[in-house]
Amino acid sequence: MIRRLLRVAVGVAAVLIVLAAAPAPAAPAAAARPRACNTDAVAAPLHSTDAVHLRTGRSRHSRSVMVLPKNTDFYAECWGVTGSSWWAYGKIVSGSASGRRGWVHIDYVATGYRHPA
Repeated sequence: MIRRLLRVAVGVAAVLIVLAAAPAPAAPAAAARPRACNTDAVAAPLHSTDAVHLRTGRSRHSRSVMVLPKNTDFYAECWGVTGSSWWAYGKIVSGSASGRRGWVHIDYVATGYRHPA
């Protein structure tokens, strides 16, 4: 349990450090911010590091809309925290599901896009 919390904390810290140092990306058109976005973390370009569920809410119990394949580009518009779990809400910007919105868990994403715009 402590090992997992440490891994999540290090992952979140790494994402926040990279976001603070990175120039602002060209953002897709902004959408209404969900109430579940409960942090002040900045928007960011991300990609999936493994297959990940795109969910309707920031919980592993929320309905899965679809499974995003590894290296799917995702623009995180805002962030939500539930307990010690960080979630990113945003829009898929690559592949056949481009344009769909939902939540992904931070354990399955990394900063930067994999496909050039």
